[in-house]
Amino acid sequence: MPRRIDYVGRFEFIRQAAFAVVRDEGVEALSRRRVASELGTGVNTIRRSVAGWADLARLAADQVRSRRRAGRLGRRTEDPREAVAFLVRSLMPEDETHLDEELVWLKLVAACALRSSGLERPGQLREEFGIAQRGYDDGISAPDWPDRSRPGGQHRGQEDRRTALEEYLADREKELATTVGRVLDLLDVPEPRSDAASTMIALIEGLTLSACLGRVTPDRATDLALAHAFAIPGPGAAPAA
Repeated sequence: MPRRIDYVGRFEFIRQAAFAVVRDEGVEALSRRRVASELGTGVNTIRRSVAGWADLARLAADQVRSRRRAGRLGRRTEDPREAVAFLVRSLMPEDETHLDEELVWLKLVAACALRSSGLERPGQLREEFGIAQRGYDDGISAPDWPDRSRPGGQHRGQEDRRTALEEYLADREKELATTVGRVLDLLDVPEPRSDAASTMIALIEGLTLSACLGRVTPDRATDLALAHAFAIPGPGAAPAA
């Protein structure tokens, strides 16, 4: 009988390992060799499953998306204020258990979404600083990078990074816009309300960053986001008696 390979299970393990590497060691440590080490398996097993760094970044981002949604679906309420509170909380790391995915997301976005100057490949300064500290090049970050000795290799590497998270960045942008739009609907905020939506999205992202940096606790960040939502002018925004 032919051997059955659990590809779904394999990718689930790789996804979790990629997430853990980014969380614990940063984006520059993400490679097929490092993920194989995290899983305690041979690097060839990972190479047969993923093509390189961009695939691993996408798998880590997919794990972020799954963790954000876990336990946050299917809640329904007829009370508009309760519905607003649930929707706002669904966008925030409302407790310590949700900080990991936001930390990983911020690291991935910083590595993939920010455009470089074109003068150096992403991470070059950090890599050279590490070499200066160690006194030698350990080659850890090299295996999954495009071959920069070939014409255009450096440019392709930058483009790979920029496009790696396009789908996930678009999904997150849509999720924020849609959820904040529902919040403003429930609060009966009148049109035009593009400024109110943009401000609330910026506040959510800023408070999430503050929580990740340890400047505020996750529950405090969530409370501040809720306070802002209920303070937005509109018939549904008045505090409950």
